Formats: sequence, C-alpha cells, structure tokens
Amino acid sequence: MNLGAIQKLIDAGKLEPNGTLDHEALKATGLARGGRDGVRLLGKGDFSAKLAFRVAGASKGAREAVEKAGGAIEIIERKDPAELAKAKKGKAREARLADKAGKNAAKAQA
Repeated sequence: MNLGAIQKLIDAGKLEPNGTLDHEALKATGLARGGRDGVRLLGKGDFSAKLAFRVAGASKGAREAVEKAGGAIEIIERKDPAELAKAKKGKAREARLADKAGKNAAKAQA
C-alpha cells in the first residue's frame, strides 16, 4: 500500500485523517483487498497527514515519511504461513487417523 494513494484519498475527503488506520479501514475505502497477510506500507508518493497505522509491515521509506508527518506505525505480529500450513496438515492427518481408528473399532465389534 503506497502512502501516496492514502494521501490522495485524504485530500479527496474519502478518508478521515484521524484515528488509526488498519487493514479493515483500508478495505472499507477500497484501497486494500482481503489478503490474509495484512497490509504493508510502502513509501511511494507524497505523504503529509498525521496518522497512526496498524499494519503487518512498513518499508524504511514509509516509516520515515509517516514519522516525519508526525504519525506512528504499529507493526502487528503475523503468523508464518508455512507454520499455519504445517499445523493445518497435522490436524487433518490426526482427524483422518482418528476417523479410521473409529471405523476399525466399529468393524471389530460387528
């Protein structure tokens, strides 16, 4: 997400320059999509609004531009996609094994 695009929305009056902007607020304006990884701020474009951001990441240029304008950036903790996939795979395997054990036990009783 480029800071210049956010500044254009503020200048056009489509985004209020107060409060904290996060992924949900940017989705509501149409700037961000539903990505699972959150929003990463990039420093492209001019930025002069004093805003606080709560995002998944920010480039060095974006951080400098926001702080120069008097704003702040809070980086939220993201979960590693590889770890999430590994955990999901493990749970699915456990569920299959439990289901198979239940079926085998039912056959043994019959």
